[in-house]
Amino acid sequence: MQQKLIFRQAEKSDAPAILEYLLEHFFPEEPCSKALKLHISEIEPIYESLIDRCLDFPFSTVVVTDSGDIVACLLNSIWRREDMSSDGADYEAEEGATENMTKFLKMLNQCHEDFWSLSPSDIHVVLHREISSVSDGFKRRGIATKMLTANMEKRKIDDFCVGGVISETSSHANQILLEKNGFKCLKEIPYSSILDSQGNQILKTDDGAQGLRLNLKRIEHFKLLD
Repeated sequence: MQQKLIFRQAEKSDAPAILEYLLEHFFPEEPCSKALKLHISEIEPIYESLIDRCLDFPFSTVVVTDSGDIVACLLNSIWRREDMSSDGADYEAEEGATENMTKFLKMLNQCHEDFWSLSPSDIHVVLHREISSVSDGFKRRGIATKMLTANMEKRKIDDFCVGGVISETSSHANQILLEKNGFKCLKEIPYSSILDSQGNQILKTDDGAQGLRLNLKRIEHFKLLD
């Protein structure tokens, strides 16, 4: 008998538990972090900032057991066309960051910087699907698919004037998931283009993904709950 799981909106008070979950379950499996051999101390402040940003909005989901343990999460924020900085730099490397960490953040910023020029001109606000993760032991149960639209009630979507959902996908599994669910790839950065100072490719993932993809699905193509 499968363990009962609860899908609920993530709250500010969940931040410490979400961070612990990401460091324990998401970080060791994320293809780019693994391939670049990033250290957990480098990525922790990035996760902390991301969690705080996402929990400012009522669109993130945690999946918990009866005992309250987090076994999966989806972190969503809001992007507005009018708020986008001219250089698209959402992530900045801390002083003393390793070359690989700097390259990783540059790749993420590169993925973002052309979004508004690539997206349909009638979309001015998007839900930004920043991290989606299901822990070992709970995969292949449809959790990732269910999280796609969890906490996307029509009322909230209308309140924020959301015109679409965007997502960067680094893993092959997430790329396939979004493709099956109607997302369109707007841009892909080949991992073969991520080179060190000597011109050597430093990003070679082990899951079959060939690049970091930026994906979009218009909001009218979702089936939203009232």
